[in-house]
Order: sequence, then structure tokens, then C-alpha cells
Amino acid sequence: IPIIRIVCSEMLMFYYAFMCWKKKSPKNNNLFTLHQNSSLIAFQIMMIHAIILETLGLHWWLHEKSLILSVVILIFNIYSVIFFVGDLQAVRHNPLLVTEECMYLSLGLMKRMKIKWSDIDVIIDEPKLLTQKLSKNTIEFIARDFEAVHPNVILQLKHPINASLFMGINKEYEQVAIRVDEPNRFLDLIKKQMTNVGEKKD
Repeated sequence: IPIIRIVCSEMLMFYYAFMCWKKKSPKNNNLFTLHQNSSLIAFQIMMIHAIILETLGLHWWLHEKSLILSVVILIFNIYSVIFFVGDLQAVRHNPLLVTEECMYLSLGLMKRMKIKWSDIDVIIDEPKLLTQKLSKNTIEFIARDFEAVHPNVILQLKHPINASLFMGINKEYEQVAIRVDEPNRFLDLIKKQMTNVGEKKD
């Protein structure tokens, strides 16, 4: 039900924004961060500062002209700050996870996906192909940066797989573009998992 997904998404945002400050980011050999070699955190902090400054200026200017409008903008901007804080915390606390059965992908509050090894058709890691424009049926798990960046790997799926997006929206994708902070170790691990899947079939 869409309304339930929206409520759950909002609860998740408030949880990460207010409840995770003392929690340490998980670390083990099966986890891969997506943000440490990017400008994502700096970008998020810049957006939070910009919204706070905009809120102070607009609220002061609109307060006498239109009280209702100033209150609406104030509420919207407060929500935006909470979202960016929650998104930043979600990125830190939810790295990509590789298990024996599947891979769990997450990029903040904006997108999440589970991919079974048996659902992967082709692993694309050729530099020329990775720098090409991505198709519309490709979901990107690439941390925002001030400069243009490209994926370390693209997974071509055997069939469309569902991903959970912002506000609980679900959408299917046929390709997954991923950029991690340890690309060589990541590629070695997923190729090993794919080999294990092939051996089990034989």
C-alpha cells in the first residue's frame, strides 16, 4: 500500500536523523562504502548550511508580508534539513553488503536494492563501457560528487529487478551501475561469488 510505504519511509528518515549519532558505522570484509572517496558529505553539509541561511533570510523577509507563506516555507525547509541529515547518516550506516546469496545495495534514503547472484547475467568492468552514457533502465549507486564520476562496474541483470526509491516508490531496473571506494576488492569478491554460483549449478 503506497501510504504505508510513505509512512515507513518518513519514519526511517527521522530515525537516521535523530537516533544514529552515537552509533558507529559497521565494518567488515563484506561491506563496501560508496561515499568516502567522493564529495557527498561535503555536498550534504553545504546544502544544510544553504537551507538554514535561506530559511533565516526568507522567514525574516516574509514574516510581515505573508505570515502563512513564511510558516509554510519554514516547515518545508526544516523538513529539508532533517532529510539531508537523515540521508547523510543513512549513507554512513548502510554500506553495500555482500553475502553468500546476494548483494544489498543502499545509497542513503534515496534508493535500496537486493540482487541475488543468480539474477546477474553479465559483469561489465571495461573502462570504455563504464564511461558511456547510462541507459534509462539503469539505476545508479554512485555517490554525488562535485565532478563527473563513472561506475566501477555495471551489472547486467537477467530480468528487471525491483528497487525501493524515495517515499517508498518501487521501480524495476535491468542494469545496476555501482561505484565503491575499494573497486578492485569489490570486483574480486563479486566475481568469486558468481563463480561459486556457476559451480553450484554444475
